[in-house]
Amino acid sequence: MDADRDLNFAVGWNRFNLSLIGIWPGPLRNSKQKVGLSRCRFIIAGFFMLGFMCIPQSVNLIFIWGNADMMTENLATANIPVANSFMKAFTTWRQRKALKLLVNFFYQDWYTPKTSAERTNMLKTAKLGRRISIWCTVLTQTMVTIYIVLRLSIIIRIPRSDPARPMLYTAYFPFDINRSPIFELICVCQILSAYSATVSYTGNDCFISMLVLHICGQFRNLRERLKNLVNESNAKTPDKFKKELRRIIKRHEHLNWFAKTIEDSFNMMMLIQMLSCTVQLCFQGFQVFRILINKEEHGSVTFQLIFLVSFVAFVLTHLYIYCHVGEMLLVQSTEIGFSAYESNWFNLRGKQAKNLLFMMQRSTTPLTLTAGKFSAFSLQMFSTIVRTSLGYLSVLLTVTGSEKIIDNS
Repeated sequence: MDADRDLNFAVGWNRFNLSLIGIWPGPLRNSKQKVGLSRCRFIIAGFFMLGFMCIPQSVNLIFIWGNADMMTENLATANIPVANSFMKAFTTWRQRKALKLLVNFFYQDWYTPKTSAERTNMLKTAKLGRRISIWCTVLTQTMVTIYIVLRLSIIIRIPRSDPARPMLYTAYFPFDINRSPIFELICVCQILSAYSATVSYTGNDCFISMLVLHICGQFRNLRERLKNLVNESNAKTPDKFKKELRRIIKRHEHLNWFAKTIEDSFNMMMLIQMLSCTVQLCFQGFQVFRILINKEEHGSVTFQLIFLVSFVAFVLTHLYIYCHVGEMLLVQSTEIGFSAYESNWFNLRGKQAKNLLFMMQRSTTPLTLTAGKFSAFSLQMFSTIVRTSLGYLSVLLTVTGSEKIIDNS
């Protein structure tokens, strides 16, 4: 019962989010009926995201080409985030076989007998992962709800007969959308698309962070086992030492495989997210300046600024999560070697002590989360992306002439 409760505490929130859009990679024992239901949910969510957001907004770019204000609003507000969300959902669905193995081992780690200290350590990392999932979900849903309420308040004030009546998300459809109930149906579908995208965006990021944090917790437990390997109670016979060291090495290789599977499954997705976050931060900053400069052209300036600030916080938070867990993985994987050094290796015979060198050598190559196999996620990358976005924003303001307006005002 304790194992079930701890497992549900660790995985429950992420399982709920990803199950909503049918991409939760459940354990291998899942029935075919559940797999079919998940496939239907994924297809429906993908249809809403592509059919009512990504494709219509991408087509609309052709008609607004050259208008910097409208293009940045199109790309940053929904087009790039929703496309990124669909890409994340598709990646998780495509990698479901490998991810099912990871989730299966995740379950096994919680059901495996463990000491009180090991359980406490696992619950500590699980609590951090659960907090990340809850707060990111609240932030994301709040941000989308603010935007929808803002746009609906504008739409309601404009007469239905007005051909310039705005949509919830500006997009192009090859038919007359101003007629009722077509306009209302499209708005409802766009709302469903927006919430499907937020679940996919946040759910995938929190799912990856949960897996990485779990690895970090297992590395901590493994470090304690290695550190206590050569104490007075278990240094009696060489055979006992070899047997325990063999188990530690096998566990170490298993954790290395676990981390490598995550890296191989998501490195291209994280590369696209890194690039899209850089562009979104630039475009959202541009929109903030545009609203501050042209206050008379925007109705509820305060409400729009609250949305933009929450949107920037949303992008930065998800990017920081990747960088933070990537930094933790790098540190925890390299400290295995230090644990071998901190153990009582001097109480061993020479041949036995040499066996620890192999594990120390293996830990010199750190495990990392990378963006496309060429740049590791770390706190340094986070600062680099923010600086790069601000540099692009400065260029965009210069090209559009907004800096002159700011100086004159």
